Amino acid sequence: MLIIEDGTGKSNADSFTDLATARAIAANYGVTLPTIDTDAEVALRQGCQYLMLSESRFSGSRVSASQALPWPRKGASNQYGFEYSETDIPVQLSYAQVFAAAEFAKGTDVRATDDGKAIASEAVSGAVSVSYFDNGKTGESV
Repeated sequence: MLIIEDGTGKSNADSFTDLATARAIAANYGVTLPTIDTDAEVALRQGCQYLMLSESRFSGSRVSASQALPWPRKGASNQYGFEYSETDIPVQLSYAQVFAAAEFAKGTDVRATDDGKAIASEAVSGAVSVSYFDNGKTGESV
């Protein structure tokens, strides 16, 4: 069962949206969540964890040191300059969580620590040569 952040700064929240709302968002935007509820909840938790990777880009700061998720926040505003109250949970978080959950459900590692690019091959061409300067020394003793 998902534990939904409701703006109180829950210490055990693991989602910004409930399963029914997530399914409605997915249907409206043509993305697919797993049909089995427990699998969909796992995907939503993964989507929420993905959002946590962006916390440093959110304005303001957490309301409480014990809250599990990066929202609610104090001193936060949106890109248009409108301030959020300390109990607001922006609806965009639910949308982003659902989109990330749908990607997770397709097998994408939404919390990957690399850029997804793998090295196919490496090569060094040409000979290696080394040359030295004598730093003005002639080799004669003075």
